[in-house]
Amino acid sequence: MKVMHQAMMALAGVTLCSTAALAAPFTLHSTDFHNAGPLPVSMGAGGQCPGSNLSPQLSWQGEPAGTKSYVLLIEDPQGVNGLGMTHFIGYGIDAQRHAFNREDLSQNRGYIAGTNGKQIQGYFGPCPPAVSDIHNYNFTLIATDLAPDALARGETREAVMAALKGHNLGSAGLVGQFILPAKRK
Repeated sequence: MKVMHQAMMALAGVTLCSTAALAAPFTLHSTDFHNAGPLPVSMGAGGQCPGSNLSPQLSWQGEPAGTKSYVLLIEDPQGVNGLGMTHFIGYGIDAQRHAFNREDLSQNRGYIAGTNGKQIQGYFGPCPPAVSDIHNYNFTLIATDLAPDALARGETREAVMAALKGHNLGSAGLVGQFILPAKRK
């Protein structure tokens, strides 16, 4: 009887591990660009930069159990001559949401706006220097166990990252390349 109980427990453990292994990974996608592919020029910041400051469509799936909200970052690690630039930080994204339509970020829809590296609350599209090479824009979606209203509007990247310590459950990412129109082939 004891041997049979141990065998059943071992089988239950293998089944549990197999079920966990089959869980879908946490992933981030866009219909506007493919991972490591070029971003449309229309997503550039506009003004002195090419583009119309249009944010991309984004969707995600496979979030970790216990997710209550998300944080979304868009960063250019080559920006500011290698010091990095945060182009967007949005948080308080409800766990029931699994997508942003094109222009939702640039229209401040569906999130609480943090203060980006340009001191703007909201989306600021790609704007590499005219003499630069290709810049990579990292899109990072962080699943958290924080309530959607846990953070006040206007927080900086540093303040949000500090608040997430011990509350981050997982992340999904996507990279888009911004190539200035004169350098596109």
